[in-house]
Amino acid sequence: MSYEVLAVRYGELGSRKSDLYYRWESYGEPDGPASLAYYFWVLRNGASTVLVDTGFDPDAAARRGRTCLVPPLDALRALDVDPGDVTAIVVTHLHYDHIGNLRAFPRAELIVPERELEFWTGPYAGRPQFAPHVEADEIAQVQRAADDGRVRLTRGTQEILSGVVAVDVGGHSPGQQVTVVDAVEGDVVLASDAVHLYDELELDRPFAVMHDLEQMYAAYDVLKDLARSRGAEVVPGHDPDVFRRYAGDDTQDNRVAVRLG
Repeated sequence: MSYEVLAVRYGELGSRKSDLYYRWESYGEPDGPASLAYYFWVLRNGASTVLVDTGFDPDAAARRGRTCLVPPLDALRALDVDPGDVTAIVVTHLHYDHIGNLRAFPRAELIVPERELEFWTGPYAGRPQFAPHVEADEIAQVQRAADDGRVRLTRGTQEILSGVVAVDVGGHSPGQQVTVVDAVEGDVVLASDAVHLYDELELDRPFAVMHDLEQMYAAYDVLKDLARSRGAEVVPGHDPDVFRRYAGDDTQDNRVAVRLG
């Protein structure tokens, strides 16, 4: 059964190109303003409601200088999604803006990339170049869920739910995952942070935050191949233009979500 796929926009950050793109100066172009949007995603059909990530915790975001347009749990309520009805949460990676509300879904199965959990519970996670991207208590929460048998670990490429395929690509984060969804109007690829912004794919410009540059480039190739071979719509994880391209209103915060497929 196909899914309706919604991108839920709940936050934003004003920034500059030189802060968002790796070695911006190498392009020989002037710096300028840029911005990020913050999304998570809802997959639903008559049988189930699945989330892909859960957004940031508003308190953690405030500490980090991010603007919360609508708390993620309030956004779900606006979409008539009851946390108790969510059967599974596909976790694309463990950065703070993707797992900040897991405690609101105590019965949902968590589907987590194995090498992502291994890294963030391993010896290098606390190093200064990595630690700022996560909240330690949120990582501990995922580990407790794993200890309780509520986490299903994934590796490589595999169908994780009927009509949903996870692809472990790495790059941005050690176990960064993209999600291919059989949507009502054709395949939708939720790139999450494998691609933050359309320019990463369209101009081959890596994002500034990465675990492995070679894997980041390889992830771009995987996504381009999915678009070519399956005719899939590739949707970046943080581009404000997602709302405009899918007929949302990017100038007013009266639209919580746009339908991707």
